[in-house]
Amino acid sequence: MVRAGQALVIAALLSGCADTNWLPKPPQASSSEAVQVARAAYEGGDYSQAATLFERASQKDLKSVPALLGLGKSYIALGQHVRAENALDRARDLAPRNTEVLTELGFLALSQKQPRRAITFYDAALTHDAHNLSALTGKAVSLDFLSRYAEAQEVYQQALKWYPTNFALLSNYGLSQVLSGKIGEGIRVLEELVHDPVKGNAVRQNMALAYVLDGRDADARAILAGSMSDADAASKIAYYRKVRVDYNAGKPIGYLVFN
Repeated sequence: MVRAGQALVIAALLSGCADTNWLPKPPQASSSEAVQVARAAYEGGDYSQAATLFERASQKDLKSVPALLGLGKSYIALGQHVRAENALDRARDLAPRNTEVLTELGFLALSQKQPRRAITFYDAALTHDAHNLSALTGKAVSLDFLSRYAEAQEVYQQALKWYPTNFALLSNYGLSQVLSGKIGEGIRVLEELVHDPVKGNAVRQNMALAYVLDGRDADARAILAGSMSDADAASKIAYYRKVRVDYNAGKPIGYLVFN
């Protein structure tokens, strides 16, 4: 199902369940000094300043794709989706084959809970770069959102052939397995990832969901302990129990998980 504060680990972006970077960041192309300064502000988390600086850079060079891309990313981070889309659409007009622009448009659509639209952008990116990690991850997450788990897992499996140890891919793949009824397999993946010394905490909420769907509420409570307040943990588990009702009835739950 990730950017800080935006990302169920898939990223907390869609579910509000965790705070992690669920989509890998592609390498940055070289660009003007003004864009590099703006990019530093963005990477530092000062999105408002970044937007201002990218705006200035884009006005100085009306055909600067890096400036427009950075502007779009900054506005996404600020929750200003109309302005983000305008900037990214302009960047796409200038560079229709630019995979970073296409994946960012996919991210924007997914962050607005428009998974079908997101898939069109990710597919376009994959047309130009079949190994694009951001596009593969985003497409699989979008398919999980639509409860098209078998298709999502095909994408994850293909991506894992190229990126076999990637944390985001494995985390999202484990969650997809859980959602599709392969709880034991999914939990086995997530329980390994939680021990990662750097990123392990990012999968705790996915694990809690998996445990609740498996009827292991006490384990869910234990895995959340320390990562949030008791009240917040109780609220999460209460919501997951509601999801479990539909899950046990055999209903699609992707939209509930990422809503």
